[in-house]
Amino acid sequence: MDKRHQNYLTVSWEQVLCNNDQIEGLFKVLEIGELKNIRVLSRTYSDDGRMIINVTADNADDKTFRVIIDSTPGIPIWQQFINVTYDQGESSDIRIILYGEDDREYRSTAGGILEIGNLVRRNNQCGVITYLVNGIGFDSNGRKYQDGCHLEEGPNNVQANTRVTLPSKRQVQEAEFWAGYYSPQREYEYIDIDIDDDIINGWAPGYSVRNDLRTEALWNDEGFFIKLIEEKPSDAIHWIWNNKKSEFEAAYPNCDITLEKIDDKRYAISVRILNISMTNLINMTPQEKWDYGEHVFVQEHAFYDVAEVAAHDYNDVVKAASVA
Repeated sequence: MDKRHQNYLTVSWEQVLCNNDQIEGLFKVLEIGELKNIRVLSRTYSDDGRMIINVTADNADDKTFRVIIDSTPGIPIWQQFINVTYDQGESSDIRIILYGEDDREYRSTAGGILEIGNLVRRNNQCGVITYLVNGIGFDSNGRKYQDGCHLEEGPNNVQANTRVTLPSKRQVQEAEFWAGYYSPQREYEYIDIDIDDDIINGWAPGYSVRNDLRTEALWNDEGFFIKLIEEKPSDAIHWIWNNKKSEFEAAYPNCDITLEKIDDKRYAISVRILNISMTNLINMTPQEKWDYGEHVFVQEHAFYDVAEVAAHDYNDVVKAASVA
């Protein structure tokens, strides 16, 4: 971060949690307990304009707690959650995500109350004390200020649940792409995220195709793939491979197209559409992730069209053979 931007952020955030009284006031509103002897260890700023404060404080028994507060004037975002859970806040006892306006129309980075509230709730079910708090405003000059304090999610909203496991940082980073940058592309298909949904696992979007076939999109460190998978063994996938492979090759020139065995009985036609690894995707800018989220959505539909025509042609052949 250049010095000019650093100075701008320092000035724009100077009225937020600027002294121990304000920090103690936040603790009281959240009913965190009688914390005293607040000591600010660091007050830093991220490239995307957030303010991160690390403090320690003692309770009535003189036990010291480490607290991280990650603040943004906009919607709560995945990067805040990742930072307080796995990065700067990994060793913290208490994690607080402060945010301002939840304006989806103008958002540039993936996030939102439902998505981050979902993640915070999961943290608290796993015993990782985390708060999601609305309480940041800003004026026409970009200066931030504390704007009340409304608790959206906290440890008192849920009970510990041994069946819920804390995901790894990598799992959350992958889910950020699928839930944050891909899923909004499908809003008109009514793919909504609820507060109690599992938004970490199971991201293999696709569509049903006739003849017990389905498409499936996946992205790993070998690249971005879409597959045509048979739900149960049949002749359809092999007929399509032997007779309609050229249709896939025409739609995806210069792409790796293979027939692969997915278990003891079932097969899939796999097309590697991009050679970009998931690791590289995770490290891209938000705008690049939005672009690739849209790309996945577009390619899903294009692939489905090719697969559906091929499956239809197979049906015609089977029907003709039965009549003959």
